[in-house]
Amino acid sequence: MKSLKILAAITIASALLGTTLYAQGTDSRIGSIKREQGEKSAIEAKAISKAEAEKKYPMKGGAYPQGQRDPHDPSGVVVSPYPPHEKYDCTKVAHGGLVVDQKANKVFVRP
Repeated sequence: MKSLKILAAITIASALLGTTLYAQGTDSRIGSIKREQGEKSAIEAKAISKAEAEKKYPMKGGAYPQGQRDPHDPSGVVVSPYPPHEKYDCTKVAHGGLVVDQKANKVFVRP
C-alpha cells in the first residue's frame, strides 16, 4: 500500500513538473517578438549636404542635434533624436555628416 502511494505521488509530481517545463518552452509571444524585431530594422539613411540642409531644413538653436548610437545595434546604426526615434543605417554616411530623418522631416548629425 505504501509503495502505491509513493508511485502515485511520483507520477503526479512528474506530470506537474513536465507540464510546467513544457509551458515555459512554448511561449506564444516568441513568434511575435521575432516579427517585431524584423519589422524594426534600420532604414537606409539619406545623406544631405550642409548647403542643402540649411536651405531646406534651417537650423534652430545654432546646430543640428546629434543622433545616438545604441551599443546593442550593429555598427553604423544610429537612432534619430526626433520622435518616433527611428533607427537609420548610416554606414554610407561619413561621421559628422548630415542625415535626413524621413519620418520627422528634420536633419540630424551622424555621430
